[in-house]
Amino acid sequence: MNTERAAASRAFEDAILKFEAALSKIEAALNAPASGEEAAHLAALTKLAGDAAPLLKKQQAFNAAVVNELRHQRGIQRAVVELIRCQTSLIEFLRTIKPYVDTRDFADVLRAIADEDLKRSDALLARDRRRELQLTDVEAEITAIRTRIDQLQRALTP
Repeated sequence: MNTERAAASRAFEDAILKFEAALSKIEAALNAPASGEEAAHLAALTKLAGDAAPLLKKQQAFNAAVVNELRHQRGIQRAVVELIRCQTSLIEFLRTIKPYVDTRDFADVLRAIADEDLKRSDALLARDRRRELQLTDVEAEITAIRTRIDQLQRALTP
């Protein structure tokens, strides 16, 4: 049992390290410069975008915008690939913690959380009901005060 626990702990630690490495690769992919081939292709597109005749300034601006968008999209594509790899690492990580989770214990925890939420909800409902009763009392007092003021005004008015 102790050997199994140690093996599970090692697998758990390895999975955490793999997952953390996968997460860092996503950020690196977003900030990575274009590969040699991508850079050459984007440079050729940039040159083509800049070779437009002076009368075609709008076309030149459009071409430059397209090249910039292509650069941006390639970075996103690299990040998506790393995200998929990260998801794979996350799945491996979750599989390593499975031996630690006993479903009965997990169900008990969920039940305890639900019971606690129910108690809180009941307490909130009781508090709201008390406030409603207080407001009803205040409204009744205000109505009585208005009635009394009306009576006093009639009594003072000749």
